[in-house]
Amino acid sequence: MNIAFVLIPEKGHVNPYIGPAQALQERGHSVVIAAPGDIAAQVSAAGLAFHALPGNSDRPTHGAALVELIQDAERLAAWVGQLLLDGLDAQVEQLRSWYREAAIDLVVVDPLYYAASLAAEAAGLPWAAVSNSLNPVLPAALDSDLLRTARALPRPPGKYAGCDRLSPHLNIAFTTEALCGPVDGVHLVGPSFPLRVRGDEVAFAPLAGDRPIIYASFGSQIYHWPELFEKLAAANPGAELVLSVGDLPGPFPGCSVYRYAPQLALLKMARVFVTHGGANSFMEAIAANVPMLLSPMCNDQFHQGYFAERSQIGVVGDLRKLSVVELREVLASLLADGPIRSAMSRLSASYQVDGARTAASLIEGLGQ
Repeated sequence: MNIAFVLIPEKGHVNPYIGPAQALQERGHSVVIAAPGDIAAQVSAAGLAFHALPGNSDRPTHGAALVELIQDAERLAAWVGQLLLDGLDAQVEQLRSWYREAAIDLVVVDPLYYAASLAAEAAGLPWAAVSNSLNPVLPAALDSDLLRTARALPRPPGKYAGCDRLSPHLNIAFTTEALCGPVDGVHLVGPSFPLRVRGDEVAFAPLAGDRPIIYASFGSQIYHWPELFEKLAAANPGAELVLSVGDLPGPFPGCSVYRYAPQLALLKMARVFVTHGGANSFMEAIAANVPMLLSPMCNDQFHQGYFAERSQIGVVGDLRKLSVVELREVLASLLADGPIRSAMSRLSASYQVDGARTAASLIEGLGQ
């Protein structure tokens, strides 16, 4: 089969799909990853084909501009609307034409990329909604600013879960029943990791000493919080503090600093993970059995915070509001053995499965 993965070109919207794409390629299928942005280097390094789609958005996507935007509720709601709906008709027609020209047999979509699924429907192709978030498993009673924003938008016809447009054919989420319970109409396959290289790996710098490791990252988009990294350094209760700081200049004395960190390798070593609660980071931390301090900043990060509190695998708090003393106490408690670490170990056991290959098997079955 010729299988297209049609994705939003940001790390959290690309990385979870590399493993299933590689697994389908491993099964003998022709696989291409398409996105309206230049992710060719990563995709090629992962051993996959890439197709660039038209894209002309001038929305902020990372750094200081995005951090400023997400702190303004009105601007953030408009940003979400633009992401989901801007240029939808033109995108659908462009994708429909490409599906035909490339002789695509089956489409795997990021369920936030509405044009990808609408174009598949228009072309009469089966399509799988493979979510990079927990949208498909959110309880009906859960509320958030993001969910209210999404419900208020003039979205295309279809069935939705959170912000995701669900497929009538196949829906997949990278989690387990141990986190969210059974969910009708959604296959819970466990975490998704690359089968080979993911294509964006960086060198791991060995750490000195034998202190426990606290690893802190606010993701590849909203990392621009110099004051929070400085607060973490001041609050460090004697651990090895490893920071992923993007383009922040620092300095951060006494810390090991990455611009873009080898997160999978670091989580295997970390005792505590300080995170914004991005869905991909949340998945990776559970699989690595690392208790978390989550400081959600926007959008679905609050949904991960909800599940973290419900499953008692971490502490949820606003790093902007915690004092240095309060933060030091939280970090010390997470470093220690206790109920949070035990709860994380129980949940992590359910994540020791190959979600990438399971997802690939389900996708393959859709096309047969």
